[in-house]
Amino acid sequence: MLREEGEAMNIFDQYKKDVAALLAQATPANLALTIQSIELTSRYAGIALQQVGASTEITRDETQAEALRKSVSGMTTMLPAAMPANDGDEAGVAPAQADLVKVERKLIGAIAGNHFFTEASVRDLDLADGDTVRLSNDEFGDGTSITIVGRNTSTAAPRIVRIHGAVIEKDDKLPTGYQFIAEKDVHGDVLMRTRDNVPVTFLIKQIDVARLALRSGDIVDLAWYSTDGPQQATVSWVYKDKQGLKPKQKHIAKPKKKAAIKAETAATGASAETAAKTYTPRVKFELGGRNVLLVGNVTSQTDIDLVVAAHDGGETTATAATKGTQLKHKLARADVAILITDEVHHITTNTSVKIAKSLKVPYAVANSDAPLVVERALYRAISGMPAYEGAQSDFQYPEI
Repeated sequence: MLREEGEAMNIFDQYKKDVAALLAQATPANLALTIQSIELTSRYAGIALQQVGASTEITRDETQAEALRKSVSGMTTMLPAAMPANDGDEAGVAPAQADLVKVERKLIGAIAGNHFFTEASVRDLDLADGDTVRLSNDEFGDGTSITIVGRNTSTAAPRIVRIHGAVIEKDDKLPTGYQFIAEKDVHGDVLMRTRDNVPVTFLIKQIDVARLALRSGDIVDLAWYSTDGPQQATVSWVYKDKQGLKPKQKHIAKPKKKAAIKAETAATGASAETAAKTYTPRVKFELGGRNVLLVGNVTSQTDIDLVVAAHDGGETTATAATKGTQLKHKLARADVAILITDEVHHITTNTSVKIAKSLKVPYAVANSDAPLVVERALYRAISGMPAYEGAQSDFQYPEI
């Protein structure tokens, strides 16, 4: 559509509009190529913006764009369709529905086969560059299911360099087109140093600021291709909080004098003993080291960790995932699952139940994440009792 004379659009608004239009026309056969094309042009656009400034106003020339569309309208996609079955294969092969493919990590997200996975999905599914995965139609009705069948064992230097937990800071002294920098992580340590031991200052691209609505104080991950260097770093992830970041490695303390150790022990000994006995079991059972998955936006995982530990359980993991593919990935790693209904939509609960049954993972439903409620649900899950405990239920639990 031609723009009215004199009307201009900000570069970032036009960029988002054009990308949205491209993705709307993409098909499963050419999605990967479309994503790669957008990523490639975005990289060069980012370099160009550093030179011309991010506030540049543009007016599009639709005449050249239309000519380009006509010239490529007869071209076929560069991505081949699913390979046909071998002539000697009488049974035939489903068209690429369960093929093994390699994960190709991008600065943001990843591609596996003809499928693009968002950065959130990559992190939730724990995908890494070079992993071998199996793609198949999701039996739970929300798209493609992905299963990791082999990890990348290559010792070669990674194609992409990543820095985690960088803190965004506003700097009014930056060149035109920049607002923010990143120099330190959440622990106050320098993110990176040159060979001369000089701290590296990462200039945050305005295209990332606009895309993610970045503000001073945001905690982000940075990524760049090793062939480009840190000056081309892109913001690949924004943290909602500090969860998921590795804690600061503690420095080795200097040896204390005997008198100081004795005084400290007297002051903290009682509180340490109390903390170890925070939860006293009310129901008699043992988890035997089994790992527990909590499905829902759990508000008191620390308390539930103590419940699981009190019954000799293994690792406790909480997930707020709602999609069948993500839930299946999480449940496949669990030995016991507890679904918190007051924190989960009913459709998520039903999907979780269906997946747990198909994977034969013991499960139960709790109407809150209160320690005693979860403790009872754990017992029901491992003992084969009904998953739900209604208000009128009269279940008997073995008391300690």
